[in-house]
Amino acid sequence: MLLEFFIIKYKTRNLIKSSFNNKKDKILDLGCGDKPYYHDVIEGNIVCLDIIRTTKAHIVSDADKLPFKPNSFDKAISVNSLYYFEDPFNVVKSVHAILQKNGKFILTLPFFYPIHDVPDDKYRFTEHGLRTMLEEHFKVERLETIGGIFNLPAVLLHSLIKGIPLLFPKGVRGFMQLLTYVLWPVYIIAQLISVLDIFDRTRRYPTYYFVVCSKK
Repeated sequence: MLLEFFIIKYKTRNLIKSSFNNKKDKILDLGCGDKPYYHDVIEGNIVCLDIIRTTKAHIVSDADKLPFKPNSFDKAISVNSLYYFEDPFNVVKSVHAILQKNGKFILTLPFFYPIHDVPDDKYRFTEHGLRTMLEEHFKVERLETIGGIFNLPAVLLHSLIKGIPLLFPKGVRGFMQLLTYVLWPVYIIAQLISVLDIFDRTRRYPTYYFVVCSKK
C-alpha cells in the first residue's frame, strides 16, 4: 500500500541511506523479496539473496547457510527479514563469516507490528535481545527506535485495515476490503500524529528497530 507507514518508511530510507555511501562496496541483501524499496538509496554493488526465487534475487539460499567464501562482502543488510529465519543467531554467525574485517551489518526489524505471513513470521526482539544476539560477533555501533508511543494508533488502524477482511469467508473478503477504505482518512491522520514520537524518549514502544554493527 502506497501510504502504509509513509513517515516510518521515510525515516527508515534515510537511516539506510546514511549507512551506504561508498559505490565500491560489495553488499549482500538478505531476504530481498520482490520489491526492495530501499535499493534506490544504497550506494554499492548489491547481491540479492532470498530463500525463494524472486524478481530481484540473484541467489536462492537459506540465510544461515550462505554460499559465499569468507570475507566476500563489505556490508550486509537485512530489511524486515531476520525475524523470518529459522535460527537468527546462526544467521548472525553466518553473516559475520562472509564479511570483511570491520564489515558492517545493517538491520531493520519490527517490534510492535501485526503477525503476518503465517507461519513464517517467527520472532520479535527487544533492544536487549538484539544486543544479546549480535554482540558475540559484532560491535553494535547504532541501535535506534523507529516509531514510538504516538505511532501505536497507526499500527492499530493498520491492523484493522489488514485484519478485518480475514475474519470473513474468502468469497466476501474483497468486499470487506473495500469497506475498510473508510478507515483510511483516520489512518493517514494517525500516521501524521506519529511525528510526535520525537518526544518519546522511553524506547519502550518501537514500531521498528534500526541497527548498525561492525564485525569484531
